[in-house]
Amino acid sequence: MAVTKGRFAVAAAGALLMLGTGVASAQAGSAAPSTPRFASQAESARLTSAQTTALQADVDRYLKKTGGTQVALNKIDLKGKGQILVALPGEDRPRDFASGDGMRMAADPCKSPVVSKTFCAYQKDNFEGTRIDMVTCNKKYYVSTWGRGGSWINDQTRNLESRRARMYNPRGDMVYKTPQAYSFDKHGDWNPVRYVIPCW
Repeated sequence: MAVTKGRFAVAAAGALLMLGTGVASAQAGSAAPSTPRFASQAESARLTSAQTTALQADVDRYLKKTGGTQVALNKIDLKGKGQILVALPGEDRPRDFASGDGMRMAADPCKSPVVSKTFCAYQKDNFEGTRIDMVTCNKKYYVSTWGRGGSWINDQTRNLESRRARMYNPRGDMVYKTPQAYSFDKHGDWNPVRYVIPCW
């Protein structure tokens, strides 16, 4: 399998991920459920009260700006069109709190040996941090400034021109188009990107 190292073709610092500050068309999130709804998940994972509160605060910020519904302690369902898995502050990868005892890392569809038909965006370099799984073509996935750093994997259907993700700035100008799947960038710079359309 040929792997293409992508890069952001932007002059200024770049950025990717899914919180739409200042984007009028971003849908308001469902009311964030109170932490007690998922208290058993936090208890099974032996999280402290401070960890649980910090994680819920991060989830609430995503819900407010991206829409969707919280379905687990750190997971937001984007109306069947993808998901956000929020990493616990201080940890490199999101956990799977919905099954087991919450001690395992969540499965990453873009690292599966089977083509996942997903575009995965990561908050940090090297495919780490909070992750957004984008699965629907012609949908805008709103992003916020995560600062410098970040990464992505294009694990959509192979060798199709339409399976190049496009990244746009707040004015709606396309600032980068990824190579065809399979492609990735371990060291992105996500600052100016405000939304991504994974395919068309």
